[in-house]
Amino acid sequence: MTEPSVPEHSLYVTWRHPAGTIHPVGRLTRRVLNGSDSYRFVYLKSSESIEGFHHLPGLPDLHRVYESKDLFPVFRNRQMSRRRPDYPQYVEKLNLAIDCHPFEVMARNEGRKLTDRIEVFAPPARTADAKLTTLFFARGIRHRPGDSQAITALQVGDRLILEDDSENQHNRRAIFINTLQLRPVGWVPNYLVNTLHELRDLVGQNAISVTAEHINPPDVAPSMRLICQLTAPWPDHYEPLTGPEFQPVVS
Repeated sequence: MTEPSVPEHSLYVTWRHPAGTIHPVGRLTRRVLNGSDSYRFVYLKSSESIEGFHHLPGLPDLHRVYESKDLFPVFRNRQMSRRRPDYPQYVEKLNLAIDCHPFEVMARNEGRKLTDRIEVFAPPARTADAKLTTLFFARGIRHRPGDSQAITALQVGDRLILEDDSENQHNRRAIFINTLQLRPVGWVPNYLVNTLHELRDLVGQNAISVTAEHINPPDVAPSMRLICQLTAPWPDHYEPLTGPEFQPVVS
């Protein structure tokens, strides 16, 4: 008799090099069994060759699979306490329900802290009708004149346009996000750029949809102003994030 599968939720962990490039370095998995959580962390093969990267705090061995009943401190410290009086307002900015699991909060806020170079992101999801979908915050808003005003003028559901930014010094495959009026509203996050280029090659630009999912007011931090939704057909035999850099060091 086949054992029932254990629900799993995974996040990829990235490290930003001082030069500005962002590299995947690990995979964090939450498993749910009989109402209890457990966690697993493993480094990715790319972590062995990134200049200047050694390990994440508290997880010193690149060749070990880490298992724990509790979330590892380096990730737990990225979560806002539910006891804080401003917690309801915070999850509202993330467009999440107040009772959602902290792991889901970390997936949405990308685990960012001002004090280090570590971030996380959730892989795209596959819908029941074979669509690829994911949510992400528009990046780099403060670096483009007019972005904040253009976001304020958006409405939820507005379609957005993708434009290559081949002159980008940090990533030649970078992608701008513009309104239909060609007003800039930021960049696609680096972790999603290669997936978007792959989808373009497989299904074509016109089959890819990016819309404004949630818009926060101007007094919210630029990094949390605009949540976008990407939707595209999921091509047969395609799996995102399967390149060599996403393979675990140990299984």
